Amino acid sequence: MKTLRRVSQSLGTPCLALLLFVNVVDAESQSLASAARQTVSPGVHLKPTLSDEHQELSSQVLKDAQAEAGPKLENPAVADHGLTPGVARALQEQRRYLETHGAAAFTRDPVNAATRELVGDSTRKSRSLSEDPPCRQPLIRSVNGKATGVIFTPTAANNKYRIEGCLFGDAPGIVQLELRSGPRPTKATPPIPMHLESTALGAWSDRELNVKLDPELTGIPDYSVTLVIHPANRRRIELRGCRFVAARGKPQLLRVIPSAWVSLYASGVSSRSIRQLEYVSPTVASGAVPEDAGASAFVARSDPEQFGIGRDHYDFSHLNRGWVVESVQLQNYRVSCPEVAAPVHTSGVWEAAWTPLGVSIAFQETVCPSTAPASFAFKMSMSQYVIRVWIVGPVGTQPLALVR
Repeated sequence: MKTLRRVSQSLGTPCLALLLFVNVVDAESQSLASAARQTVSPGVHLKPTLSDEHQELSSQVLKDAQAEAGPKLENPAVADHGLTPGVARALQEQRRYLETHGAAAFTRDPVNAATRELVGDSTRKSRSLSEDPPCRQPLIRSVNGKATGVIFTPTAANNKYRIEGCLFGDAPGIVQLELRSGPRPTKATPPIPMHLESTALGAWSDRELNVKLDPELTGIPDYSVTLVIHPANRRRIELRGCRFVAARGKPQLLRVIPSAWVSLYASGVSSRSIRQLEYVSPTVASGAVPEDAGASAFVARSDPEQFGIGRDHYDFSHLNRGWVVESVQLQNYRVSCPEVAAPVHTSGVWEAAWTPLGVSIAFQETVCPSTAPASFAFKMSMSQYVIRVWIVGPVGTQPLALVR
């Protein structure tokens, strides 16, 4: 894609000069920006610049524009630490099972493989083994009380797993999570090893294992997994339908929103296109945003006639596996009309709203109506805003795939 540059002469001040395409400082941002450097809405054409007089007045309008930042809106579909509410509830249920069934599980006396009875005196009242049906073959009954939909994560508060079943053997073997990236993985992914909670005999018994993940595990996104036990000198035992949920990092500003993820409202006037409709992302080093206080994208509209109000839509479902939008913030710009125009008139409201795929931005149109004679009638409609997007995801992974 060719790199184009265009300075909107209708926005004459350096603080709001719109550079549609920019040079990105770091190499990674250069790759990510390639998909963002274009006018988003198809069919939107930039017409010849306005007259010199109009340029001068436009500059006067925008030179004193004041940024007005809205509140930071938290994503209701994201719980604490960037997890979905469903995942957070499942982890809480698993943790509660361990709490209600006694913390002594991780120092529990081993089971005699021949008699299926506890060896020694347990410090807690254990469940009668007759409650479980007899085993005809090795199997996993449950993990932290769940027979299906088990979630594994290395986060400290949830990183304890009691695997209950039978015929695991008395000698420690191998426990691991095998990743399933799809029905037909394109490449083999190494399994995630699990470790015995301790080296004591109680960590591995014929009917119960107590294991955990490496708490420093990073660089692996969320995956569907199969829990696999390899007992010593026995065939493997599986529990399918599990999930691995990586530890989350801190929220970070999304520096690039690829233009393919954005649908800009073109114009409320069906007979023509708006004169200026520009999308800038990334904004770093572009000069598009005043004082660049950290922005994900900048959108500007202007026209000698009213172009109407509408909504722009941002689709964040294309973020890499495990990454979600944690919050967004909208910032608009308030202007004053020049002396040759009547007081500023606005229509619409500024609003950010959550959608199933991301967020929509309702924009406000500011109009400076003309009071000058017909020979020099100044009229300008404009709308500019910045969107800031904070995302959170698996530690050690990237939120966007590199664009070639």
